[in-house]
Amino acid sequence: MTRLFTVLLTSLGSKVVVALTGLGLAGFVVFHMLGNLQVFEGSESLNTYAAFLRELPILLWSARVGLLLIAVLHVGLTIRLAIHNRRARPVPYAVREYRKASMASRTMALTGGLLLIFIIFHLLHFTAGVVDASFSDRLDPRGHRDVYGKVIHAFQNPWFVVLYLAAQGLLGLHLSHGLSSSLQTLGLEHPLLNRLFRAAGPLVAGIVVLGNAAIILAIALGVLRA
Repeated sequence: MTRLFTVLLTSLGSKVVVALTGLGLAGFVVFHMLGNLQVFEGSESLNTYAAFLRELPILLWSARVGLLLIAVLHVGLTIRLAIHNRRARPVPYAVREYRKASMASRTMALTGGLLLIFIIFHLLHFTAGVVDASFSDRLDPRGHRDVYGKVIHAFQNPWFVVLYLAAQGLLGLHLSHGLSSSLQTLGLEHPLLNRLFRAAGPLVAGIVVLGNAAIILAIALGVLRA
């Protein structure tokens, strides 16, 4: 166990863990988006889905604890690697050239930090009901928590619409480079598949952003109503 921990703290080991946790978080983001798309099926569908998750507390809390652990490892080791790299080159480059680096790759630290702040806000908003408690205890006719009504109410507020759409832009940038980079870090490269791996990040990021943005805009434009 000690040897494994020592390996994980090496630069290579940390990069592998960051890649694996990044893929795990990306998988959750996709699953979360697919679940939220049930808002287009109406209140009964979304509220029943949310109630189903709450009726399995062991599974729900195991997932929450697991996600928290994955997120802590991902953020913590990413910061550790950044500090290690900065110490390895205390004198910055005189001239920076970004011929091959995309904007997504150059802004990973910035988008990651901003996403962390947004995630905390999002949990306080929809999960804890701290930001807006008006729908926290409201029930639908079936006795389920009115998650659908809460989502509709939230995105009828233009400030929330702007904030959440901006967050989707950050998520798209971070996920676009992060997913492809994780596949490369894990050694999933082959001359015949390199193009596929490079396209995986932008493709998944685009699907997630479009799915989430569709929900926000459909409500903001009045397509979906309570």
